[in-house]
Amino acid sequence: MDPSVIPALAAVISAIVGGAAGEAGKNAWTSLTGLVRRRFGDDAVAAIETAQTPEETAKSLVERAQEDVEFGQNLTSWTTETARLVQIKHDVSNTISGDARITGPVLQAGDIFGSINFGKSS
Repeated sequence: MDPSVIPALAAVISAIVGGAAGEAGKNAWTSLTGLVRRRFGDDAVAAIETAQTPEETAKSLVERAQEDVEFGQNLTSWTTETARLVQIKHDVSNTISGDARITGPVLQAGDIFGSINFGKSS
């Protein structure tokens, strides 16, 4: 599995852990931990559950997928299916309209993974 998938996988993990997909997200997490448990055991599940960030979790999963082709294929399928679920459950619509008067920076976004910087603060 190509390490370039880490950001996308981290985004999916962050969305489901953060509750973006509701009950379906909980089921997706259970599915992922089951996949890890079947291939690598309970210690591997504990490692991903105690990771500090979704990026660390994703990196750990991709490293395991590089060592185990079958796991990599299953992880790819899980990521694709779960990304669709998160997108369906978590569409975002941002609008500024009417008599709005904007005098400073505006950010309209869905989930943000990482820092946002509008420059120097006054």
